[in-house]
Amino acid sequence: MNENKAKIVNSRWLIVAVVLGLLVLAAAIYPASDPDLYIMLATGRYVAQTGQAPTIDLWSHTAYGQPWPFHEWLSSLLFYGLFLLWGIGGIVLFKALALALAFFLGLQIMRLRGASPFTALLSSALALLVLNHAFAERIQVISFAFFLLSLYLLELFRSGRIKKWIFLASSAGMFAVWANLHLGYIIGLGLYGLTLIDGLHAGIKNKEWGLLKWSAAAFLLALLATGITPYGFGLTTDILKIFTDTAAKDFDIFIWKTVLEYQPLLSPGFSREPFVIYGLIWLAFSGLGLALNIKKTRLSEWLLYMVFVYQTYWVTRYLWFLVWLSFPFTAVNWQKAFNSLNSKFRIQNSKYKISGSVALTILMLFILVGAALFQRSGQHLWQRMKLGWRPRMNSERGVEFLKQHRGGARVFNDFDIGGYLLWKEVPVFVDGRITPYVNTQVMQDQFRIFGGQLQLLDKYQIDWIFLPYSLTGQVAQFEAFNRYLIDSRNWALVFWDDACLIYVRKSEKYRDLIRANSSPVNPALPDLNLPPEIFLKDMEAKLRGDPKSRMPYVLAGNYFFNRNMPEQAEKQFKAALRNDPTNGILYNNLGNVYLRQGKIDQAIQAYKQAVKFDVNLGLTYCNWGYVLETKGQTRQAEKLYITATKVSLGDAWPYNRLGIIEMKRGNREKAVGYWRKGAAIDPSSEAAKNLREYYGR
Repeated sequence: MNENKAKIVNSRWLIVAVVLGLLVLAAAIYPASDPDLYIMLATGRYVAQTGQAPTIDLWSHTAYGQPWPFHEWLSSLLFYGLFLLWGIGGIVLFKALALALAFFLGLQIMRLRGASPFTALLSSALALLVLNHAFAERIQVISFAFFLLSLYLLELFRSGRIKKWIFLASSAGMFAVWANLHLGYIIGLGLYGLTLIDGLHAGIKNKEWGLLKWSAAAFLLALLATGITPYGFGLTTDILKIFTDTAAKDFDIFIWKTVLEYQPLLSPGFSREPFVIYGLIWLAFSGLGLALNIKKTRLSEWLLYMVFVYQTYWVTRYLWFLVWLSFPFTAVNWQKAFNSLNSKFRIQNSKYKISGSVALTILMLFILVGAALFQRSGQHLWQRMKLGWRPRMNSERGVEFLKQHRGGARVFNDFDIGGYLLWKEVPVFVDGRITPYVNTQVMQDQFRIFGGQLQLLDKYQIDWIFLPYSLTGQVAQFEAFNRYLIDSRNWALVFWDDACLIYVRKSEKYRDLIRANSSPVNPALPDLNLPPEIFLKDMEAKLRGDPKSRMPYVLAGNYFFNRNMPEQAEKQFKAALRNDPTNGILYNNLGNVYLRQGKIDQAIQAYKQAVKFDVNLGLTYCNWGYVLETKGQTRQAEKLYITATKVSLGDAWPYNRLGIIEMKRGNREKAVGYWRKGAAIDPSSEAAKNLREYYGR
């Protein structure tokens, strides 16, 4: 390659790196929202104050003293230091830079292996579509960078661009640090282990054993380096226990069934998420690249791809690991495929030849236009490119109220809010650390309590309940739990805002507190039949306390809507949207108001806005579908009802409408099938009623 041509190629790679870096930063810089971040900050504070990594649980009242070796102690200290220096913005920027570094290392691997800037940018952009969903402020972003660093070191070693002793020393040093940062080092060891397979294959095929010999040395040093932690090799052996210890395995299965990211890729909870579609496209794109170069690809790449595809099918979070580990060699494989086609059909020698610079420019314009459209669709590129915490993520006022009044009494909380309570130094019932609870029944009891077994609150001597609002797909369970509390008559609501509700046990101890703070309106299950001088007065008082709040406007809007006063309801919902402009349920409510006013087109537009901001809002698909059904657009309505059944597993209503549609078509058997599904969800639903009437005729 002459000097002039080399400069052109280098400039193309530089342009690709800049464009990709900007896209990554745009996709990664947004307000912090991951609840586990508070656990990192609390742990970092503990390490900074005590000078040691934690070994037992000191922060819960349910698993106090249980073993707790924390593999993320060093990264927690790093995050805490960033927080002290630059606030939450420092952590967000660090996360974004770590992700940009990972992509940059991926580009370097592609370049070393002969990919062109065109295929590198194409593969990286497709990978970004999948990966941006996993750009939260979690320690795993450090492992993402280390994944690519591992692959880069291995590629330098394979290609002879690094001295063997430097490779060995770098590998050992990397794993010594990585093992104290995040458990992802286990996957890194797997990458080094796969190199052994390539070395063995090369030895058998070509009688060349150098790759195997030096790969084995690197793997052994890396493994030994992972023991340089405050816990020795304990973290690695704990991972192995999952496969050998029955109790640990059963506990992991329990967790996997209850945490969304451990659900299968095609599970209903993810059915409308864009990353699922992009993920499936990636699986096909990467797999086809391997297949097109089946004689030239490495055995380790096939094994890596097949193992993680299998894991992804059962556990969604492995999709992101697969994409991070495969996007460099995917670009290489597609480059080889293009080179083969070019040599066979002489594409670049035809009279329609397009220069590399022109092709790269066209691709960049296509990607940038796509990014702009992606941004306009309600997704999270630069439309939310800002620092700080996500608004109304947690309740500062709620925690202060709790700390002021609880004394030493115990608190019941859900899984996600536990980290925030740890950060605020409130002993928790349960939190996202998981490990301290392995040898207890705490997490199992938590789900039983949410299922209505309130007597377990007595077992744990609970006086307070700190309850954040539910996620979209868990509204039915949230409302049911609040109903259990109300019907028991043992609990009083003494605080609520946009983020949480706080209940206290009804007892002589809290009599004065309940009298002073009891609210006539429970936002989880509001009594819309209360007189306006009680209901609306309470909303006005809440707004005086927090003019930026959303919930009082929402409740007032529902109150007016229930009294058939749509104009007043519209004003309230629009006021709520001014304080929370990306809230899907508010657009759903606004659509209902427009529908009540006969503004059909505006109602449909509001429903579209609702699912743009919350793709799992099953209620909106039902409302939108019903509007289309009344307009005679049955096919479109049917599609929306089916979507609702996928995102709202606890809602019988869409099954009822699907059954009615099929009955009108004369498909009695299919209609009965839908009604049976609805009746199984809710025996008192319209679907169950229609089923009984059908068999009663």
